[in-house]
Amino acid sequence: MSGAEGGARRSQAFRLPGRHGYAVEFSPYLPGRLACAAAQYYGIAGCGTLAVLEQNEAGICLFRSFDWNDGLFDVTWSENNEHVLVTSSGDGSLQIWDTANPTGPLQVYKEHTQEVIEANLKC
Repeated sequence: MSGAEGGARRSQAFRLPGRHGYAVEFSPYLPGRLACAAAQYYGIAGCGTLAVLEQNEAGICLFRSFDWNDGLFDVTWSENNEHVLVTSSGDGSLQIWDTANPTGPLQVYKEHTQEVIEANLKC
């Protein structure tokens, strides 16, 4: 954020304890909402987390968090629904999440035998 006419910039940080961020993408629908794909142990082992964050004048806060059994390496927002995201993970799967549904992924596609490092819906 910047102040008036060359004012000071204030950087903001949000930490997910025990996780290392791999991808961040701003929502194309909701200003100030962003999604972060993260993994434990730098993605070598452990679980993953999809963190959906809100940024406002007060700072950055956690809106919704989803855990997965392997590291998450990428995240992208749906171009058709403001609540839907897709992540890719170290177990070779893609997960479809709905931020309006806090219970878990809507769908999981296990189509690969190794890591999926990119999720891209903008074809």
